[in-house]
Amino acid sequence: MGKIGKIISRTFESHRFVISWTAVLLLFYISFMHNGYVFALVHSVVLTLSMILVSLIEGRLLVRHVLKKGRRFLFFVFNVVLIIGFAALFIKMQMRMSDIIKNLMLGVPKPEVDINWTVAFFIRTLIYTCVVSITAITYLERNEQAVLRESNELKIENLDMELRYLKSQINPHFLFNALNNIYSLVYTKDEKAPESVLKLSEMLRYVMVDCQADTLSLEKEMKFIDNYVDFQLMKLEEERDVKFAKDVKNWSFMLPPMIFQPVVENAFKYSRIENDPNGFIAFSVRQDENGLEFLARNSIKSSSLPVPSSNNKNGSGIGLQNVRKRLSLHYKDRYSFETNETDNIYTVRIILK
Repeated sequence: MGKIGKIISRTFESHRFVISWTAVLLLFYISFMHNGYVFALVHSVVLTLSMILVSLIEGRLLVRHVLKKGRRFLFFVFNVVLIIGFAALFIKMQMRMSDIIKNLMLGVPKPEVDINWTVAFFIRTLIYTCVVSITAITYLERNEQAVLRESNELKIENLDMELRYLKSQINPHFLFNALNNIYSLVYTKDEKAPESVLKLSEMLRYVMVDCQADTLSLEKEMKFIDNYVDFQLMKLEEERDVKFAKDVKNWSFMLPPMIFQPVVENAFKYSRIENDPNGFIAFSVRQDENGLEFLARNSIKSSSLPVPSSNNKNGSGIGLQNVRKRLSLHYKDRYSFETNETDNIYTVRIILK
C-alpha cells in the first residue's frame, strides 16, 4: 500500500503541476490578446516558462541547499538577485519581442507595443516574488509533512516493537508456570496428570498460534482463562472457592491477547489458595456497548509475599507492569487500571472503554 500510495501521490502532483501552469499560460495569453494572437502566444509561453524556471531554481536549489542549511541571509540575497534579474531580463526580452516575431514569422504585422519600463518592472517583480514565495512555502510544507510522516511511522514501528516484546514475555512466563504445575502432578503421581497435559496442549496452541494476532475475540480470551483456571484447580486435592462470572453482550469484542493472564496468575500465586482452605478467588467480566470491565479479587494469605503494585517500577518479571504498558500502548487514555488492597483482599479492576 505504501508504494501504491506514493505512485498515486506522484501522479496527482504531476497532473496538478500541468493543470496549474496551463491555467497560468491561458491567463497570460488572454491578457496579451490586444497585441495580436502571435505576440500573445509567444509572450505568454516565454513568461510562463520563465516562471517555471524561477520556481525550479527556488525549490530545487535555494530552498534545499541554502535555506535548509540555515543560511537565511544568503537565501534572502539570492532571492532578491533572482527576482530582479528575471524581471529585468524579461522586460528587455518583451521590448524586443515584436522584432523577434517579425524576423521569425514573415507576413505577420509587427505589433505596436508601448511599454512603460517602470510599471512593467514593478509588475514582473511582483509576479516573480509571488512565484518565489509560493514555491518556498510549498517546499517547506512538503518537507515538514515528510518529516512528520517519517516521525509518525517511526513511532508506530517503535510501538509495534514494544508491543511484540511485551507480548513475547508472556509466553515463556506462562509456559514455565504450567510446566511446574505438571511436574508437581507427575511427581505426586496424580491421576490428573494426563488431563493436565491435554489442557496444556490446548493452551499452548492458543498462545503459540492464536496470539500471533494483535487482537483476538473476547470469546477466545475467556476460553483460555477458563482452561487456565481448570488447569490450576487440577493440582488441588480439595475444592476451593474459585469463581468466574461472565456477563457478555458481544463475544466478538476484540482485545489484546492474554491481556488479563498476568492478573489471573497473580490471583493464584498470592492467594496461596492451595494451602489456604479459607482463601478465595473471584473473577468477573462484564461487556456491553460501553466497553468491558474485568475484575479480579483474591484473598491474601498472611504468609504470602507482598503483592506487587502495577506502579512499581523497580519490580521484576512481567506482572502488572506488563499489563499496564500493553494497555497504555493499545488504548492510550481509553482504559482504566486500578489495584487495591484492603482487609487482606487484593482487587484489580480493568476497564476498556
